[in-house]
Amino acid sequence: MRGIPRIGGRWRIIVRSEYRLMPFTNHHYSTGTLFVLVLLAAGCGRDSSPVSDTASLNGADPIQLSDETFQSEVLDSELPVLVDMWAPWCQPCIAMKPTIRELASELSDRVKVAELNIEQNPFIKEKYNIDKYPMLLVFVDGIEVQRLIGTQSREELLEALSSHLASSNRRG
Repeated sequence: MRGIPRIGGRWRIIVRSEYRLMPFTNHHYSTGTLFVLVLLAAGCGRDSSPVSDTASLNGADPIQLSDETFQSEVLDSELPVLVDMWAPWCQPCIAMKPTIRELASELSDRVKVAELNIEQNPFIKEKYNIDKYPMLLVFVDGIEVQRLIGTQSREELLEALSSHLASSNRRG
């Protein structure tokens, strides 16, 4: 085969793709369209999770926990605490966020609802052996009393919390 270079006794076939460069002034793209595309690519500085802000208008948001605040917000809490252990790459975790926010608003006077990003808080992840996502832990008097693994509906979470709400009401 003439014109095709040989490398190490084998024939090397070079495939070239032809790309046409479109000039910036092409009439199909206006400056406004390009600006919108740049904003979409940059994300406009917003969180990429599809969480509505309606819960924050109606009441309390979940408490954002860290390795440093876990002791004071969860273990020292007088109220039962529901902790959502989530990861930004976990789609079921992201899908549960509206339910978690709804519960935080609805139960703000009876249960503390909190979220912990396990990617940013490795100490708590290791201490509580968090290896499945989403994972929700229920704490009463600083002790883990229940562990829920996988996507949970609002009703399933309310049912899981109901016995702990009754026991905390008797103490108080």
